[in-house]
Amino acid sequence: MSLKVILSGFCVSLIFGFSFLFTKNALDYVEPLTFLSYRFFVGSLFFLLLALTRMIKLERRPYWKLWKLVVFQPILYFLFETFGLQKISSAEAGMIVALIPIVVNVLAAFLLKEKGDLLHYTLVISGFAGSILIVGFNISAQNFAGKLFMLFAVLSAALYNISSRKLSKEFSPYEITFFMMISGFIFFSLMSLASNRFRIVLNVSTIFGALYLGVFSSAVAFFLLNYMVKHASPILTSLFSNFTSVVALVAGMFFRSESVEIRQIFGICIVLISLLLIAYRKKGTIHR
Repeated sequence: MSLKVILSGFCVSLIFGFSFLFTKNALDYVEPLTFLSYRFFVGSLFFLLLALTRMIKLERRPYWKLWKLVVFQPILYFLFETFGLQKISSAEAGMIVALIPIVVNVLAAFLLKEKGDLLHYTLVISGFAGSILIVGFNISAQNFAGKLFMLFAVLSAALYNISSRKLSKEFSPYEITFFMMISGFIFFSLMSLASNRFRIVLNVSTIFGALYLGVFSSAVAFFLLNYMVKHASPILTSLFSNFTSVVALVAGMFFRSESVEIRQIFGICIVLISLLLIAYRKKGTIHR
């Protein structure tokens, strides 16, 4: 991977890691579908401003081809993630998101005919093992539904990574991200209105949550993610999801008073070491 892809990966993981925190804070005051409408409104407005000021250029293309991508993400992924976060902690959500690289590796081998060598898969499993150590196996009747929602979110994210790889050859990262923001805003606004739960909530948690998730976690992070997928295999780019669990743990510890144990610190070390080893390996480790 190039240095730009590596830096983009760490930025995406950092942004997504804190997104769980902002989502949890906002959901204390607003319904999930309404908040999703907020965040994608902000993301769409941000991209429209970039387009109007000519900071980005959008070409006339058959955007309808992106429908499959939009179904997986933002629609299905954020539905599952947001409802999941109502029932589990931000750190637990971060650990489950670390499953994305494993699911992507399996799907890529069948759908994209891409595969890694033995060392690659060893590092993938090591990174996931570190993520498990961070949160552990705390499953109960109270959090089972939340973790199940997050597993569906993982599958949606993996399918998004696969679909994005194919479509990135025809559309630019700006175009894909802009279409995702607009589609997310329209879909979640209609869903919220149809459920008669849409309402304007103005407080610190919802405003800052919508701004952070709309600008950074939606527009900026997804642009960087689409850039990564365009320039590297999803087998490699999805591995940065493991670092997301590290950020989610630290954010939960400092801002939501979630406790940290020795095993979690050990897990953080494993995740970081596996990511660094993968990032600096030669480009020839992925075969087509």
